[in-house]
Amino acid sequence: MKTKHILFTIALLFSVTFLNAQDKYEFAVIEYVTGNNTISISIDGIDFIKEKHEIKQGKSIHHANPFLLKIKEYQDQDWEVMNMHAVVFGNTDETFFAYLRKKIKQ
Repeated sequence: MKTKHILFTIALLFSVTFLNAQDKYEFAVIEYVTGNNTISISIDGIDFIKEKHEIKQGKSIHHANPFLLKIKEYQDQDWEVMNMHAVVFGNTDETFFAYLRKKIKQ
């Protein structure tokens, strides 16, 4: 009986030692509106950044290059893309969304 308690205690201590706490993340949303060429970035409900991008002459207003470049910039800063989608408003505007997360280093 005593041996069972000792073995159980050792097994319990061993399992608790290697348990990881749940990871914590920062979250961000990147939004790109093609009609006015603006990128809006919300980070963790605290920071908000709004940028205007110029479209080079001859380029379609529907291209998403500024959006994709901004996502790549955030990926280079250890952000991970969780999901992306686009919404089309008539024939003139499209809005692209990217949802990102970044593991908080502890």
